[in-house]
Amino acid sequence: MIRPQRWGAVGLIVLVGIAGGCDSKANPAPVVSAGASPGTSTLAPPSLAVLPSLATSSAGTPSDSPSTSGSAGPVIPIDPLLLVILPDSVGGQPISEMPDIEANLMTDPDLQSNAASLAVALGINSGTGDFAYVAVIQLKPLVFSNAWFSSWRESYDQGACSQSNGLKSTSSTTIGGRQVFVGTCAGGAMTYHVHLVGPDRVVSITSVGTAGFGALVVAGLKP
Repeated sequence: MIRPQRWGAVGLIVLVGIAGGCDSKANPAPVVSAGASPGTSTLAPPSLAVLPSLATSSAGTPSDSPSTSGSAGPVIPIDPLLLVILPDSVGGQPISEMPDIEANLMTDPDLQSNAASLAVALGINSGTGDFAYVAVIQLKPLVFSNAWFSSWRESYDQGACSQSNGLKSTSSTTIGGRQVFVGTCAGGAMTYHVHLVGPDRVVSITSVGTAGFGALVVAGLKP
């Protein structure tokens, strides 16, 4: 049985990590941009200075061990090959693996029950603050169902939008020939969810900024 309130960690961790330096103990309070105009995200534009996974780690190289301590339980394998379905860049910016955030997710007990492997990546324009955080989760056999996916989206969106003034609305659309479920946060951030089959994978994206990096990543997903 899944616990919907826990899935939000996948969406929440990136916003806490980006605002707080990818520290698992970072204060989860949202970082508000001064003078944000209506309709724009209230998340402060992240910089490479607070992204150790981009500044000090090689893209495509998983972390050696989880950043959480004292965990003796099983860990979810990190599989960088899951990211080959992503476009190489978004908005002219490279999409790079984020080992530090992967390390924080690989011991999550709910993901352990449902995920066979995972990988996460980030495409960011450090000048404008536009970014897309992408989580690719390969599910264990027989996990996926419409009810499971609905619960996943609901809790992910709640977690992501908790850093952007809460969830405002949800909708579905078609991008690149795929059904895409979209969440709109009151503060302007967006979420995107796609289910890929053979094998079952879920791609979930948190996107911030007016350039629409999230939609661009979905449009660029490879077969």
